[in-house]
Amino acid sequence: MSIMRGRYLGLGRLIRQLRRGRATLNDRAWTLSPLALPVGRFLGALRERFVVMRQSSIRIAINAARLQAHTQACETMADEQAREAESLSAQGTQIASLSQQTNDTVAGAADVFRQQLGGLRATQEQLADLHRRVARVTTQMQSFSEVIAQLSHRARSVEDTSRLIKDIALQTHLLALNAGVEAARAGEAGRGFAVVASEVGKLAERVNAATGDIVQHTGEILGLVSDTERQSQSIHADMRASDRLVDDFAGQFDGLVRELGGVGAQLDGVADHVAQVNQTNQDMSRSIGRIADHSAILRQRMQSMREQVHGVRTQTESLQEMLAAWRTGATPFDDLAACLGQLRDRCAGLLRQARADGLDVFDKAYRQIPGSQPPRYHVAYDQAIDQALQGILDAVLDQVPHGYYAILVDMNGYAPTHNRRYSRPPTGDVAHDTLHVRDKRLFDDQISRGAIGNRGGVLCQTYMRDTGEIITDVSVPLDLDGARWGAVRIGLDYLQFEQAASPAAAPAATARLASP
Repeated sequence: MSIMRGRYLGLGRLIRQLRRGRATLNDRAWTLSPLALPVGRFLGALRERFVVMRQSSIRIAINAARLQAHTQACETMADEQAREAESLSAQGTQIASLSQQTNDTVAGAADVFRQQLGGLRATQEQLADLHRRVARVTTQMQSFSEVIAQLSHRARSVEDTSRLIKDIALQTHLLALNAGVEAARAGEAGRGFAVVASEVGKLAERVNAATGDIVQHTGEILGLVSDTERQSQSIHADMRASDRLVDDFAGQFDGLVRELGGVGAQLDGVADHVAQVNQTNQDMSRSIGRIADHSAILRQRMQSMREQVHGVRTQTESLQEMLAAWRTGATPFDDLAACLGQLRDRCAGLLRQARADGLDVFDKAYRQIPGSQPPRYHVAYDQAIDQALQGILDAVLDQVPHGYYAILVDMNGYAPTHNRRYSRPPTGDVAHDTLHVRDKRLFDDQISRGAIGNRGGVLCQTYMRDTGEIITDVSVPLDLDGARWGAVRIGLDYLQFEQAASPAAAPAATARLASP
């Protein structure tokens, strides 16, 4: 950096030049006035404080820009988190509602199943009782069949006995007839015997008649008994078949009840698990709701923090603007301001020459270059000054250690060209062209608007570039024949620039900044 001091004749002249911005706080006055020494000491102390304030304000601005970038990133994440939390909260509410409905449905199904299982078990008991009854009836029918068989056997014995008695009665009747015949032959001597024979014959007839009735009745009884025996045997067979069917059905029904009992136990387990899941979902829904509330609060606080950081940046830039009005002299910032002034003058001269050649350098009819993405534009004068302007911009950028760009923009932020490193041929890859094809684009951002609208001298702004670097942007407005045309801007890493322009590196840095 330059350590030269300017000399002005008289204190009054020095103070007037300081007020007009033509002198620096490092300059001194040629005078014999006794005030010269204390004024010089005062200006020196004032200069030191201004330098410290400027350096501190730039560092504050850099940190504020970095903090604002982080704050914006955090705010973006907080917004996304809040939206996701709100969506998750709504989904959690739906899940909790569905979980509650599922829990109620499963619990109801378990209750209904338990009731039905209780009914089935009651039916199982009734079926078991029926089985016992059928078995008992089957046993009784077996006994009844045996009794009928005995009765049939006895009836046949009675029939046989009756037939035997009938035969005896017939033989007795024949003997009585024979005896009567013999008594008649005997005459009076056989009369008594004839009476007896007659009575015996009558008795035999009655016995024969009674025996016939008995045989008839016994036959009828035997027929009935035979029918009863056949029917009882049929009923017994049916009862045995029914017993087997009831036994099989009872076994199957018992198996069904056992399986349903297992299903009921599993369903109770499912109901317990669903109840636990429902409780977990309810707790999760409440937790998600709290997260959503906290995310909303975090989003509000991040917005407030962003606004506060922006306020710090704005106040810091205002302070830098006021400090820039006082030239401290012999600092890297003063050399940078001088370089910026040279850039403005050379760009103004190029524009005046183009205007003298008949070009409308105030043309704002931006015509988009076909297929350009991001959009790039032509105006009436850009192609005519393109090569010369890029030479000026590159020459200045080469003079600034750790410089990122040197650029000329019009009132709308349009850059007719850019540094060569940012003016590569377009590839069609938007990501590549956004970073490396930056000429003939409109930069309608806050930094550009601040530089264009600046009504003072050197304006220092700090921001995070869309390529990710923290940039200190220094600019001065450019007026052309009394009309505001735009501004010239130099972007750099100021801390690295200041370190490179420190006293140890001063000769090389000063040579670069001082070259035309």
